[in-house]
Amino acid sequence: MKKLFIVVLIALSFWGCETFEELNTNRNEPESVSGDLVLPTVIFELSNFVVNQSYWFGENVSQYTATYEQRAYDEYNWTSDGTYWALYDIIQDAQVVAEFGEENDLPNYQAIAMILKAYMFSMMTDVYGDIPYSEANQATAGIIAPVYDTQESIYQALMEQLDQANAMIDVSTSVSGDILFQGDMMRWKRFANSLHIRLLMRSSHVQNISADLQSILNAPTMYPLFESTDDDAAYQYSGSLPDISPYSNGVGRLYSYFLGVPTTHFVRELQENNDPRIHEWLGVSADAGEYVGVVPGLNLSEVGRPNEFAAKDTSFFQEPAKIKGIFITYAELNFLLSEAALEGFITEDPVDYYARGVQASFDQWGVGMPADFTSATAPFTEENLYTQKWLALYHCDAQGWLDWKRTGFPDFIQAGPGTRNGGIVPVRLMYPALEQSVNASNYETAASRIGGDNINSRVWWDN
Repeated sequence: MKKLFIVVLIALSFWGCETFEELNTNRNEPESVSGDLVLPTVIFELSNFVVNQSYWFGENVSQYTATYEQRAYDEYNWTSDGTYWALYDIIQDAQVVAEFGEENDLPNYQAIAMILKAYMFSMMTDVYGDIPYSEANQATAGIIAPVYDTQESIYQALMEQLDQANAMIDVSTSVSGDILFQGDMMRWKRFANSLHIRLLMRSSHVQNISADLQSILNAPTMYPLFESTDDDAAYQYSGSLPDISPYSNGVGRLYSYFLGVPTTHFVRELQENNDPRIHEWLGVSADAGEYVGVVPGLNLSEVGRPNEFAAKDTSFFQEPAKIKGIFITYAELNFLLSEAALEGFITEDPVDYYARGVQASFDQWGVGMPADFTSATAPFTEENLYTQKWLALYHCDAQGWLDWKRTGFPDFIQAGPGTRNGGIVPVRLMYPALEQSVNASNYETAASRIGGDNINSRVWWDN
């Protein structure tokens, strides 16, 4: 709008006979944008974001991998970080979809936008804590310095949004432009309610969630959940340009062991259980021809040559039609419900949910699970629950780290010998540096509220 105003002023100075209305109209652009045209962009850009963050940040801080390049994350040399702040741009596009649905009496578009926005805002608040929410993306309304809402209020609003979206969806009517679920609105309902379960469990240490959990589980017709891995909210790239991931051959920087090396934790947990997922996720070291992990958080001088260690399996990370942007899965849902039962939030059997979660993770990756895996190799225990959940969250943004923050498991996640930050694993990202100048007052209020803008300040649900 500001750029348009400047152009208009210049034009008026040269062509005074033109009317303001004529100059203020771009004849080459439509006056409004159709939501079904914007929706594919929202889903595609969100998937790209998740794939990127899974690799560069999530897999590293969750200690699936250690890095040879971009060492700051591995060494905990974290400074102001605007990585997740970039989601505001995608949220703005999702709002276009929501407005299209509202203006044209197409509630399914509204609901889809609400679900995607809830997912993105949850990602942001989980890594930062308090963030702009209620006044976010309202520059056209004159709000250029939005307040930072508390994480508690954001969580409440997000769960209300998911409830509203679930109720709003008409499963008998499809939509266009849905490249995630191909217009299947029942799958969007399952996505909304399964995400709701994640948010409830994430906040379970700071509020009573039992009633809300039971209300969802006791009304499966009203609140359908994922029923199989076919329901996973995971974007599958076609493998044909331009629909390929940021790390497929010919695009961006290829996945390789020079960038992300599997850790001793990752290799050990797979090898000790003869877990066949290791063949899907990892490749053997170039030197020894074996699966060798690296200790996370070592000084680079102590690590050794990358050829000594296992690598990410290239068949998944470089084949254009194989990689996915994983938002939330049926496996995660079952592990969440197993934990809920273990904690007494629900009355169901945690063992059953655990077994389904493990099986779902194998199914998700197309790997056959050994017949006795959950009965003998990795039977249900609290430790196995959290370890198997950690494995199942591989390549799913930073969910492994976020879950560790809340639960303290797996307890082998520790600061490595070469890390900074006093031997402490960080628990949040710092706000973008630009916020200190463009939104200083609100930034300072938020920073003070969480105990300072540093990587050791705990967010609301982590207290």
